[in-house]
Amino acid sequence: MSAKLSIEPKVSRLVNWIESINKGNIQVPMFQRDYVWDLNAIKDLFDSIKLGYPIGSILLWKPESESFDRSKEMGAFLLPPPNTGSEYWYILDGYQRLSTLFGCLTDPNKGLEIIDSNLWAKKFNIYYDLDTEEFVVPRSKSLVEPYQVPLYSLIDTKAAFSFQTNLIQKDISSENIELYMERYATLGSSLIDYQIPSINIDGGNIKEAVDIFSRVNSKGTDISPDWMISALTYNKGSNFRLGSLIDDLLLKLEEYNFHDMSNARDLILKCITHSFGRAYFDQSSKIEKLAMRPDFIDVSRNTITSIEKAVKFLFNELLVLNAKQLPYVPQLIFITDFFNTIESPTDKNIDDLKRWFWITTYSNYFTMYTISKQREAYIQFRKYLNGESDELVYNDKPNIPFKTIDFPVKINAGSVRSNALILFLLNYYNDFKGSNENIDSLALSYLFSDIKNEKKAFYPASVIPIARKSGQRISKFIDLLKPNVFPEKEQVFITEEMIEMFKCENSEVVKRKILDMRKELIQKSEKAFVNTLGIEYDDS
Repeated sequence: MSAKLSIEPKVSRLVNWIESINKGNIQVPMFQRDYVWDLNAIKDLFDSIKLGYPIGSILLWKPESESFDRSKEMGAFLLPPPNTGSEYWYILDGYQRLSTLFGCLTDPNKGLEIIDSNLWAKKFNIYYDLDTEEFVVPRSKSLVEPYQVPLYSLIDTKAAFSFQTNLIQKDISSENIELYMERYATLGSSLIDYQIPSINIDGGNIKEAVDIFSRVNSKGTDISPDWMISALTYNKGSNFRLGSLIDDLLLKLEEYNFHDMSNARDLILKCITHSFGRAYFDQSSKIEKLAMRPDFIDVSRNTITSIEKAVKFLFNELLVLNAKQLPYVPQLIFITDFFNTIESPTDKNIDDLKRWFWITTYSNYFTMYTISKQREAYIQFRKYLNGESDELVYNDKPNIPFKTIDFPVKINAGSVRSNALILFLLNYYNDFKGSNENIDSLALSYLFSDIKNEKKAFYPASVIPIARKSGQRISKFIDLLKPNVFPEKEQVFITEEMIEMFKCENSEVVKRKILDMRKELIQKSEKAFVNTLGIEYDDS
């Protein structure tokens, strides 16, 4: 650790933080992540301040030397540069919070220039409704009520008189004016006097600053791993910010309904660690150590591109139409590795990968193996990618076929077996050829909703998954008596016999019989498909 490095905790009032930013005493390093908070997060922050709850500490750093540029924007405003000869600090952690406070509590009519008016209007033009005592964003200036006040006015002691005068002019009752002004003063005082702690690191390099924060904050909220890597790898030449690359990727994945993956950022980091030649679950080095490798930036960029290819493959080739329908998270990691290694796959490569996907989906592949066996599965996968084997799938007992788990009793979100069935039904309808049509999302329709003692009858024999096209409206329940409800009804396991039965009598007994018949047809076809994969089908 550098001999000159020192650490000092401090506490300052919120208004002093705003004043320090206005004077240029607080700066933003170029490697800092972009502003990403949504309105709910912004309102939650101000609710916490209003209630006197802590919002966490801010990590500030004054480096021994600078090897990076400064950002010119904060909270949609032009960030004042540091005054010549003045002391200034960089924000390492707490940027989202300080940007929110600075953007919302800075009066746009006094001094500072707004450089992103659209961002300011959508995120920082927050008002406090003194009637409902809620934080709101008016849809337009003309829709602002007299009892709604912009947050920046609450910390301006001179603005209270003008606001009160406006209430009088709007013929608000004296009783309500007194109530509103009391609430105005209460929240204004809460904002002005609110205490925000900081940890000030004076000296050292970025690696030391990050390490200090990780230790000091070990029992609190960890520093964002992708941000930490952005900090450790940033230089003026590359202008590499992993956090921003991940943000851009998640925006692209919206097209495939994969942007809201559970723990998305952590999953992307696992894909990157997996790309360094060892399985993601078997990395002895932390990702911050990998970040020090000279090839880290190139590998990360390639992996980000490969993740998009992997998701596109899942969406178009296998009809995995949203992240929740992916049977196993590791499948995305392995498929990313496939596209990372084989930049221009042949048709055979794609067919092999699709077969691998179906086998790993139906065989319980990622849960039946111990870690040591999973290593073997990874080695087998890599052998194929490196051209050393024609087989992607690892089987520790090649003479004993994989076996499916039981047919699902109900369609449960997140269940591997439920997802397998839905994907089978979708792909069966499309002859397992994927789709290049303008598909928007997955829709689930059902045959019956009113069978006694069955909650909406949302069980496997009733479900009909549909690859919904853009703008297409899908009914929740299928009317079997509607002509041509499915032009290719056999492809969704509906027969003329079922329809005729329903025409004659739509009793509960008949409905159950139709569902039993459909289940038998589904199982027969699913069994035939699974058998082609060399998997034994459990239809007990």
